[in-house]
Amino acid sequence: MLNSHAHRFGSVLFAGFLVVGCSSNAGDDSTDAGTDGLGTDAATDGSDDATSDAPIDTSMPLVDSGDGFGAARTACINEINSLRSTEGHAAYALWTGAAIDMCVDEQASSDEKANSPHQAWLNGTYPTCNGNGQNECEGFGVSPADIVKCLDAMWAEKNQPDCAGCPACQAKFTANCPNCDFYGKTGPECGHYVNMSADYFVKAACGFSSLGGWAVQNFSQ
Repeated sequence: MLNSHAHRFGSVLFAGFLVVGCSSNAGDDSTDAGTDGLGTDAATDGSDDATSDAPIDTSMPLVDSGDGFGAARTACINEINSLRSTEGHAAYALWTGAAIDMCVDEQASSDEKANSPHQAWLNGTYPTCNGNGQNECEGFGVSPADIVKCLDAMWAEKNQPDCAGCPACQAKFTANCPNCDFYGKTGPECGHYVNMSADYFVKAACGFSSLGGWAVQNFSQ
């Protein structure tokens, strides 16, 4: 269930792969367990972990996206790869192109309109860009600085005690990695960080809602 006043993280296992996590730009420190049987949501205030004032990485040339989100898309993939580089992970390629960009934008727009994270991904509403996993930012906005803030908050999950074991399982996905609570079953979850740091994904697509609030990142082998 979505609590629009919480900084939210949620994860799901699907078809043998880790799949989705969502984060909302928040307000309180409440915790809410999901009721759909797919996973759990844990809410925390991550404002101290975000680094939205940091300069936007421009190591990758500006993406020329016909949807108008080229700058945000560039910031998205650059920040993911900048964070990955701090642990020695190879960079993800940007999964892009007219059809892919439209697809991930439609997923983000559909989810924001329905106020339901990952709905389009899970239902296969726009399947072209599904890949193997998804993170979603709720309410952060769609500017380059907004997406960096969300990604930094997701990456900061690694600093939680129950995520200390995640690096040991980055080579191959397992939902039962010791001391890596992917789903947040007993506390804050680790799924976003796992998706962002995985060595079994090779590319990421970044999509942005036309309504201006939500964004998705889809990961694929």
